[in-house]
Amino acid sequence: SYDDVDNPPISTTRYVDESDPDIVYHGSTTTNSKKLDDTITIGVHELVLNDKCSVFADENCEKVFVSVEFLNYPGDDLETPYALPKGEPKQRHSFNFQTDFSVRDQAKKKLLTDFIGPQSNGEIKFVVVAEPPDDQPTLDCVDIGYATVNAKQLLQNERDLIEKEIDVHDMEDPAEIVGQMNVTVSIVQALKKLKQQEQTTRRMQN
Repeated sequence: SYDDVDNPPISTTRYVDESDPDIVYHGSTTTNSKKLDDTITIGVHELVLNDKCSVFADENCEKVFVSVEFLNYPGDDLETPYALPKGEPKQRHSFNFQTDFSVRDQAKKKLLTDFIGPQSNGEIKFVVVAEPPDDQPTLDCVDIGYATVNAKQLLQNERDLIEKEIDVHDMEDPAEIVGQMNVTVSIVQALKKLKQQEQTTRRMQN
């Protein structure tokens, strides 16, 4: 089960994505900032891959990065800002990537409502991607593993996931654990506020 504090750290180093002002990126974290209840924070802090990961046997995979799948945000907006050399098994890769999402507007609220609705599994997916060598421009990136965090479970437990280790599963064989990822998903307050607004709307309609 996921277990951590309800009020997560957020960053002091901020810049806004010009293509989507609802996304704010953080370069480093601090523990003394107050969390807004209309903001969701997702972070990828560290990645450790073990010797079962296919990346180490593939000479065409030179670096790794992480891409987050969440709502309808483009994958390019939710990638760690750089790829790191794959190195050796059990080597720690530090990304220190953290992103805030504003859910103030109605379109985002509708997406978030559907995300935790009965037709959705409520999973935020962290995909480990292998990047080819710079001198092989014709080769594509390859998804080699993934980790998930279930937002419905976080809401049920009323606890965010703050800098916690989660398992990375092999992309081809999900039963195989190929590493661990240290992530943050701070979403509970935003989901609770959304639920409260839904209840208020229903009461008004009745």
